[in-house]
Amino acid sequence: MRSWAEINLDNLRYNINTLKSLAGESEVMPVIKANAYGHGLEKILEVIAENVNWIGVATLEEAQMVRNISKVVNVLVLGPIEYEDMRKASSENIAFLLTSMEEIDYLYENNINSKVHIKVDTGMGRVGFSMSDLDMVIEKLKEKKSINVEGIFSHLSSSDTSKEYTEWQLEKYKEVVKKFPDVKYKHVLNSFGAMRFDSSKYDIIRVGIILYGGIKEENSFSYKFKPVMSLKARVSFVKTLENKMYISYNRAYEGQVGEKIATVSIGYADGVRRDLSNKGEVFIKNRKCKMIGTICMDQLLISVPEDLEVNVGDTVELFGENIHVEDVAEKCNTISYEILCGISSRIPRIYKGEEK
Repeated sequence: MRSWAEINLDNLRYNINTLKSLAGESEVMPVIKANAYGHGLEKILEVIAENVNWIGVATLEEAQMVRNISKVVNVLVLGPIEYEDMRKASSENIAFLLTSMEEIDYLYENNINSKVHIKVDTGMGRVGFSMSDLDMVIEKLKEKKSINVEGIFSHLSSSDTSKEYTEWQLEKYKEVVKKFPDVKYKHVLNSFGAMRFDSSKYDIIRVGIILYGGIKEENSFSYKFKPVMSLKARVSFVKTLENKMYISYNRAYEGQVGEKIATVSIGYADGVRRDLSNKGEVFIKNRKCKMIGTICMDQLLISVPEDLEVNVGDTVELFGENIHVEDVAEKCNTISYEILCGISSRIPRIYKGEEK
């Protein structure tokens, strides 16, 4: 196998247990959208479904995948849903969000009695009712009593970067909740929100990136989450340069006489960002080696220290237990979410710790 993503299910179980401890009396809603952040929705769901009552996804198609695996777990589609899909969601016991008066009218006029969660925009600026809409929403729902509102929620935009703005949003959400005292489920905290603020004030916490261990311990407010995915590949070729020569496309690196260079069978078509050209690292035989030259579609190159013996077939880690995915993301000027979600479908997912 040239390259693969190793998914550590024991680490996933550890993270779930940590989240349940963090949540206290609140329910934990793992978010497994985007193929469980690249980890493989079906296998991740098999592990976590026994430990939680809620699952969050982004699309109806993802929700249907969940429902095919579990008939009992509560499923909430967190992204907008098309009108024509609302009846389908209702028939499969899939809850979805309400974001407009028109959606309320559509549900009522078409006699669709799905479970819905009202989405309120408290400062994300993406989708949802504005604060000024809420009195009208309440009046409309009084008229259309058949609509089954089981939750009301919002989304924090800056819980990882701005405590002040997040506190402002939470105050706005508190005003929202006062207007809907009888709604069963109230939820607003995401991963960083749950780590920074009191989870006990809410019925559900929605967690994504920390479920997968995608945040370093120094950024996770004293909580420890273990990395679930390790991206690995094989060394396919090793050479020692007899002369100075340029390495990879566009002469991005000049190799020196006597420099040992290894080719690794993974590239940007597999999800390794070209941003890592000449600045990324890999971990091999307990040492870090620098990526050199431009990342190719299917391969990349590393400079190997003279005293390190590297052979064809050796395993290289690009991120995981020894190089944190967040460190990789920082070198790419992005976030760990994007790195994990960007690992392509041609990379096999290999699961460890399946038997429990």
